[in-house]
Amino acid sequence: MNTWSNISISPDDPEIRDIDKYEEYLENIPADATRIRELITRFEVCHFKYKQHIKNINNSITNRKANIIPENIGKNHLRNGENAWKADKTGRSILGQRYIWALNKWLGEDSEIKESDNIIPLFQQIANWLGKKNPVKERLVRILQARLAWDWKTYEELLKGEETKEQELQVCRIDVCHYAFPENINLLLMGIGKMKPVKEFEGCGSCNSEIKLFVEKEFILLNDQLKSIAQTGQVNKKERIKVWLMACFAKTLKEQTGLKYPLNGLLG
Repeated sequence: MNTWSNISISPDDPEIRDIDKYEEYLENIPADATRIRELITRFEVCHFKYKQHIKNINNSITNRKANIIPENIGKNHLRNGENAWKADKTGRSILGQRYIWALNKWLGEDSEIKESDNIIPLFQQIANWLGKKNPVKERLVRILQARLAWDWKTYEELLKGEETKEQELQVCRIDVCHYAFPENINLLLMGIGKMKPVKEFEGCGSCNSEIKLFVEKEFILLNDQLKSIAQTGQVNKKERIKVWLMACFAKTLKEQTGLKYPLNGLLG
């Protein structure tokens, strides 16, 4: 996994170059620190648990030990199969699965859904939003199903772009872990019914004003700590590893929310 895969950056970004150079300087980074770095790589500001994830990462950096096993993140997500929702305690995966089942029923490909599955009211609402079927609507619905289930093979096969390019991009930005789910999928389905993309769509990679304000405060705290440590001069290796992790996390928060503050320098 590319450690910077969760942010969009230029290969020549000077702050990334400084952080990567600092990482090379550290040498033999302990496994605990590597696992914390993986937590940072997995962080997404648009996740509905973004506050808890920020707290977990900050605590992990402070304690120099990841308090969450990176491999367990998202284990109950729909990408892990139709039965993944059964162990999910947030309700997100079962709701996402219900959308998949209801959409399948709208497509006329599943007659096994029962009233006890709580699908009928959702199906009726979706049917009202989507309106009369046509090939374009059906294709967009299939793309949405594939996106919810992380079936990327089917997803890629159904893409056409051209006149529905913007709607396809919006479908790509739908996920059950997004802070605006299920509101965003409802708006998307209404848009498909009208054959128009959603205006001011909130999907994966988005950040509303409330989230940005919270993350900005967290970034400033990290940045101030980096500045304070840098002013003390040389520190031991454990502290240097902490500085590296703090810088990685601060840079991630900055880029995911579009903050314009410069990242404070690292110790040599």
